[in-house]
Amino acid sequence: MNLKTILKIQGFLLIILAGMMIFPLIFSFYYQSDDWSCLLISIGITLFAGLLLSISFKAESNIRTREGFIIVSLGWIFASLFGALPFFLYGSFGNYINCVFEAMSGFTTTGATILTNIEGQPKGLLFWRSMTHWLGGMGIILLTIAVLPIFGLTSGQLFNAEVPGPTKDRISPKIKDTAKILWMIYGGMTIIETALLMLGGMTLYDALCHTFGTLATGGFSTLNASVAGFNNLYIEIVIIFFMYLAGINFALHFQLINGNLKSFLTNREWIFYTSVLVVSILAIAFNVYFAEYTPEQLKLDKNLVDYSENFGAALRVAAFQVVSITTTTGFCTANFDLWPSFSKILLILLMFLGGSSGSTGGGMKQIRIIIILKKVANEIKQLAHPKAVLAVKVGKEHIPDFVIKNVLAFFVLFVGFFAIITLFLCFMGYDIITSFSASIATLGNIGPGLAQVGAIENYAFFDPLSKIVLTFAMLLGRLEIYSILILIYALLLRRKSFF
Repeated sequence: MNLKTILKIQGFLLIILAGMMIFPLIFSFYYQSDDWSCLLISIGITLFAGLLLSISFKAESNIRTREGFIIVSLGWIFASLFGALPFFLYGSFGNYINCVFEAMSGFTTTGATILTNIEGQPKGLLFWRSMTHWLGGMGIILLTIAVLPIFGLTSGQLFNAEVPGPTKDRISPKIKDTAKILWMIYGGMTIIETALLMLGGMTLYDALCHTFGTLATGGFSTLNASVAGFNNLYIEIVIIFFMYLAGINFALHFQLINGNLKSFLTNREWIFYTSVLVVSILAIAFNVYFAEYTPEQLKLDKNLVDYSENFGAALRVAAFQVVSITTTTGFCTANFDLWPSFSKILLILLMFLGGSSGSTGGGMKQIRIIIILKKVANEIKQLAHPKAVLAVKVGKEHIPDFVIKNVLAFFVLFVGFFAIITLFLCFMGYDIITSFSASIATLGNIGPGLAQVGAIENYAFFDPLSKIVLTFAMLLGRLEIYSILILIYALLLRRKSFF
């Protein structure tokens, strides 16, 4: 294991991170916020650490598979540790564990927050908080991949470790070109959504922050009430549309830009993803529309909304929350924790599915669900026809056995970690609904859950140890478990070979 290569690349990542902190510093000066000094000091510390690591170590030109996974894992850890500095130095986010939790939630595009008064925070810090989404969404690592060849380093293993999903769709034979194209699409969509939100009445500041949260499927907002605070149908439609786009494989966006509409429309994962959204939206819309509440219930809970006389309003909130939860964005326009049990359970199930492979969404990914369903169907057929030779196919593509094994193993690991985290939170004294939903909301990189972590709640009440575990869960979910397990294996079981 080449530790020098690993640390040198972490240095490059920190230099990029320090450069990105300049943008919230600009907004801090513009709005005359009192957080400029915290941002400036954080830039200095991060830049110094990055330069120290990049200058002190000499890297090998080739990055092996295990090194790639470890670089990516440490990259998110370093980004969160240093990205938390502005929050910690300002002081309003609480202790350093809180700050790292918030930063990890940002970089992993989870959107879980410990803040109880978001609007009371200075503009620069809130912009940095949202910007961590944007950086983590497409991946700081992907940005670095485009830069590494300048230093004579190859980056194929970083691409394999960073891009979510069981399959890796390379737009170009060269990894660095693929990374550049993905960032160009991501940047172009950022500009378009920002402009459209500004047309709806948002300021440039709010438009950028909510665009970052949308395209990264993150969910941090500048308002305590999230997107509901704008109460603007046009803004909701724009955000729904771009959340939907962010949940699609970005390789398909490239196909569409190149005029290959057929490849886009015939993609089985896209068809499954879109079908799940449409069916879920209609199911929840009808469920909340036909829900019956007594006058006493409506009087006791001011957040409880009766949609029984307005199907359009029911469809509006259902569409926003289904797309937000499925893509693991986490924006809210309604307190879905008050909805009927059917709607709440369906939203929890959608949390497990997540977005498409190669998207900025979290969760298990839709393609894995398709492969598992196909495998189950084949097993049933095999029982009826023992001598039949059955292949798992998605569309016209044959799925190799090693990919199927990888998907099944990932499914077991995902469910296993979900169960362990849920049990841990229950052991720490939290109720089953809070523990259950906080576990999937962090592991699936969603953010809001049910009960104490519901749509209008936050994670501030968790004890420090539970916050550390949930921070780890966010990292596990963002890097799809394997990268972290390889890092743990290298550090704990193979220390001699690591060093």
